[in-house]
Amino acid sequence: DYAVKILQKHTIKNKNKKNLFEKISLNQFNKNLKKIGELAEWTHEVGKKRSKQGKPAELTYTKKQKGYRFCDLLSSHVMRRAAITTMLTLGMPEHLVRKISGNAANSKAFFRYVNYAQPYLDKEIELVHEKMKLAN
Repeated sequence: DYAVKILQKHTIKNKNKKNLFEKISLNQFNKNLKKIGELAEWTHEVGKKRSKQGKPAELTYTKKQKGYRFCDLLSSHVMRRAAITTMLTLGMPEHLVRKISGNAANSKAFFRYVNYAQPYLDKEIELVHEKMKLAN
């Protein structure tokens, strides 16, 4: 509702325009995300990891770059991954998340986007253990 209200408000102001938002390149979109993150003061340093042979490896900083700011790591891909993970974490059925995200039912690539937080997994496992105790 919040996003729809914003779109409606700006559409009324821009009646003569065909499109509310001008088309931009993916590169420009990602630059805009980084700028929005900076304006939101998401400038704290964070670690950056990549997977090497299935094992997570921390990326090191260069002499020029002292650290990775959170806002500088934002991208459309990060936002997509966060949205998919959030929908699944909040209990949306997997088949609906796949449909919204455009992933086929048999797509193995879908699980690359899924990044559950360890505390959430721990909580869910604890719930299963509690149910098992009650069943005995």
